[in-house]
Amino acid sequence: MDAQHQAILKDVSRSFYLSIRFLPGPMRETVALGYLIARLTDTVADSTALSEDIRTEWLDRIRKRLQGDLSAFEALPESMVDSIPHPGEQILAMRAPELFAWLESLGPVERAHLDEVLLTIVHGQIWDTTFFSEHQRSCRDEGDLLRYTYWVAGCVGEFWTKVGFTTLERGFSDPDNASEMLVSGRRLGQALQLINILRDLHEDLPAGRCYLPEDELKAAGWSGEEMPRGPELEPVFEEWLTRCETYLEDAEGYVQKIRNSRVRFCTRLPMLLARATVEEIRMVGLERVLREKVRISRATVWKEMLRAIFF
Repeated sequence: MDAQHQAILKDVSRSFYLSIRFLPGPMRETVALGYLIARLTDTVADSTALSEDIRTEWLDRIRKRLQGDLSAFEALPESMVDSIPHPGEQILAMRAPELFAWLESLGPVERAHLDEVLLTIVHGQIWDTTFFSEHQRSCRDEGDLLRYTYWVAGCVGEFWTKVGFTTLERGFSDPDNASEMLVSGRRLGQALQLINILRDLHEDLPAGRCYLPEDELKAAGWSGEEMPRGPELEPVFEEWLTRCETYLEDAEGYVQKIRNSRVRFCTRLPMLLARATVEEIRMVGLERVLREKVRISRATVWKEMLRAIFF
């Protein structure tokens, strides 16, 4: 990963950049490239200045490129790049051809891991872009929500595990741990996405989408006529915040099974930041979450970095 790619990574990620620099070299390149391409597709999916059809078309073009059709995607159109408000993401979008050239330069095993995780993520992003229409404003049930969190984040936990075993072998963990770590790695990824969903309620609900399950909201008193707010949202919100905590508890066992100290730090840091975010959300409460995005302080980030290193 060259200095320019490092700079882009720093611009588009607040916390991931803090840890990826510490990964062992054989693992760092594959993980960094996977993150950058996933962030590129996420930027396309989130370009709300563009219509749903256009976003879906370009996500599908990227999907076909990942599947081997080089003519399906070469670069994003200038009009799409210009519509991206975030400067770092705009640079990332302009340099999309370099990312795919980098992808195609990798060895077959690393490429297979990346293709698998990126195709899963793009599938989830296309689902997300098309699912919330005027006829569907929330996930229908727990299955919808858990599938979505797997597609866009849980698969990343599996990818991290597979790349660790592929590049570091026994230096990553005992091979006998692989099956268990795939499950707990998936749950760590899902927990991180669930936290994003809960703290983004202030943006998603006014936009007419709710990832929390419709059947649970209706059981709590939601009529389904307007976006859920207040009493009918509280118990479902609490249920899924508790689910986050459970998944993060499982992740502690995952971290303890990692032998390489640098990988252990890079895995434990996002878990600790996620726990701190859950604690912050609990402290400020649903009413605050519905008004603004809850963030942990920079001081807390540095404190958790020290905990990840020394404890």
